[in-house]
Amino acid sequence: MKNKSVLFTNMLVNMGIGLIMPITTLYIHGTLHKSLVTAGYVLFCFSGAMMVGNLIGGKLFDSWQQKPLMFYSGSGVVLALVFLGLFPQWPIYPILITLYGLCLGGLNSSINGYIAFLQVSDPNIFNNGYWFASLGMGLATFLSGILFGISIRVVFFSSAILFLLTTLLIKFAFHTIKKTTVEKNPIATKGAVRAWPSILLVCLVMIIVWICYEQWNSNVSVLMIAKHISVPKYSFLFTISTIEVILVQPFMNRLFKPSFRSEKSRIILGLLAFALSYVSIINTGAYWRYVLGITLVTLGEMLALIAIPALLNRYATDRNRGTIQSLGSFSGSMGRALGPLFGGFLITHFNYDWTFLAMFLIHLFLILPVLTLKTKQEK
Repeated sequence: MKNKSVLFTNMLVNMGIGLIMPITTLYIHGTLHKSLVTAGYVLFCFSGAMMVGNLIGGKLFDSWQQKPLMFYSGSGVVLALVFLGLFPQWPIYPILITLYGLCLGGLNSSINGYIAFLQVSDPNIFNNGYWFASLGMGLATFLSGILFGISIRVVFFSSAILFLLTTLLIKFAFHTIKKTTVEKNPIATKGAVRAWPSILLVCLVMIIVWICYEQWNSNVSVLMIAKHISVPKYSFLFTISTIEVILVQPFMNRLFKPSFRSEKSRIILGLLAFALSYVSIINTGAYWRYVLGITLVTLGEMLALIAIPALLNRYATDRNRGTIQSLGSFSGSMGRALGPLFGGFLITHFNYDWTFLAMFLIHLFLILPVLTLKTKQEK
C-alpha cells in the first residue's frame, strides 16, 4: 500500500475528531448546564468556522506552500485543544471550540488537497484513506465515552496528542509537491471554466446527502427511543456501521476500478442505497429495520461519499486541486450543519414518515442530474 504516512495521518485526524464530537452536546448540556438550544448554537458556530477554514485552507493550498499550511493548521488545532483542556469552562469553551473548528477546516482541506495530488500516482488513495479514517473514527467513538467518564480534560488532551502526532508526521514524513504549469494555456483554462457547473452540481449532491445523513446522528435517535428501542441499541448501530466499513471497504477497490465512469456509477448506486435506507425505517418499531437502514447508509457512504472527492479531482488542475477539494469539504460541513435544523423542521411540521419519504424521493431525483455529468474531455 502506497503513501502509508498520509493514510496514517488521515486516521489520526479522524481519531482526534471522533474523541470530541460524540460528547460535545452531552458536555454542554449535562456538565455546563446549558440548554440544548445553546448546544445547537455552539455546534453551528463550530460547523460554520470549519466551513470558513475549509475555503481558506483550499485557497491557500493552491496559492501558498502546502506543508507549512498543513503544519500551521495542525498546530492551531493542537493549541486550541490544549487550552480547552486547561480551561473547559463557559464562556471560553464556545470560543475555543470555534477556533478549533476553524483550524480543523484548514487542516482537513489541505490534507484533502494533498491527497488529490497523490491520486495521480496512487488511484486508490481516496478509497484507502476512507478505510483508515473509518478505522480511526470507530476507535475514537468507542474510547470517547470511556475517557469522558474520567474527565473532559482527558478527552481534550488525548485529542491534542493525536493532532500533535499529525503535525509531526506532516513535518517529517510529507514531501513538497511540485505543481505543473501546463494548465496556463488557453485551451486548458477554457476547459477548467466549463467544468465548474459539474463541480457545483457534485457539491450540491454532497450538501443534500449530508443534510439527510445527519438524521441518523440526530433525529433517528429520538424516533427510536419513542419506539421503545434503547439508547445502547441506537449506539450499537454505529458500531455495526464501522465493522461493515472495515470488512467491506477493501473489496470496493476490486469491484470499482478508478475511472470517471466508475466513480459516476458509484455515486448513482450510493444515492440509491441512501434512498432505500430512509424507506426501510418508515413506520416501524422493529430494530432489524434500523439495522437494515444503517447498513444501506453505510453502503451508500462507501459508494458515493468516497467517489465524490475522486470525481471532483478529475475536474481539477494542478492550479486548483486544493480549492476544488475544499469545496467538497465545505459542502459536507454545510450539510452536517443544516441537517439537524432541516430535519427538525420537516418532522415538526409533518412527521417522521413523511420526512423519510421526502428524503427517499430527493435522493432518487438527484440521480437524474448526476447522469448528465461528463468528463472535461467530453465537454
